[in-house]
Amino acid sequence: MSIIKLRVPGSTSNLGSGFDTLGLAVDLHLIVRFESLRGGFEIHARGEGAETILKLEQNLIVIAFDRLCRELHAERPPLRIDIENRLPLKRGFGSSGAAIIAGLVAANLFFEQKFSAMELLEMACEMEHHPENVSASLLGGLTVNGLENGRLQCTRFVPPSEWVAACFVPELEIATHTARALLPENIPHRDAVQNTQRVATLVAAFAKREPSLLRFGVQDFLHQPYRKALVPGFEKICAAADRAGAYASFLSGSGSTILAICPSQRGKKISTAMAQAAARFDLFGKTMVLKFAREGVDRVMRKRRG
Repeated sequence: MSIIKLRVPGSTSNLGSGFDTLGLAVDLHLIVRFESLRGGFEIHARGEGAETILKLEQNLIVIAFDRLCRELHAERPPLRIDIENRLPLKRGFGSSGAAIIAGLVAANLFFEQKFSAMELLEMACEMEHHPENVSASLLGGLTVNGLENGRLQCTRFVPPSEWVAACFVPELEIATHTARALLPENIPHRDAVQNTQRVATLVAAFAKREPSLLRFGVQDFLHQPYRKALVPGFEKICAAADRAGAYASFLSGSGSTILAICPSQRGKKISTAMAQAAARFDLFGKTMVLKFAREGVDRVMRKRRG
């Protein structure tokens, strides 16, 4: 009889210019406990989106667990799954990526770690359809990702400990598929060149730990110009963050959260400034100041007699 407990960090992705490329783990977690049973299956959930999580046909933790079982031509063992979700759903915190990682990692532990971290990531990418959130949740830190014929290239950086995320989380859900539907099939060559310049600078900012490069680095030409209409007052909210002392601000993932990278001592001031700017557009929500998670999924497994 086995018990596995996982703490999976959520993530912010894209960081402006790094569309489908950059993921950054945040210190806000999905916590899942798996306990083997003698028979049957139970699932319990509390926290953000608990009612949605309990719907098995939508539960990505269970779907991912079963995905790895199929890879091994094995059946899911009898389980009790207890979920505590602290990640707001459809707000740009990588909740689906964290759920997929939880299911794959737990199943891999139950079956004695048959798969490497890279193999798990490739399975996760197949399910998520983009690599940045799942890689950040599994590995922690800033991940730089690319896919070629289903094969993943992933490099990880440890973010500076003095940088934090000041967040404004609106009472507004944005599904990833809705946000992607707004994107054009083609973009001008000039926009592609400008975006390449920015994302290269953004990675350099993290590699050199140089905050002065961030504001240029997050400027985006691929997705934010099209998605910003989903968040009323987006540009004014970002401008308020910048005036309050943020290094850079951007749409977290596909939204609706707006995230500002800043020094820890300015986090509360910046998140409050964003909320005040949003209220002028009748957009309300909550503020958070989060550390970036330097480590990925944390796992504890133990055997018990029964």
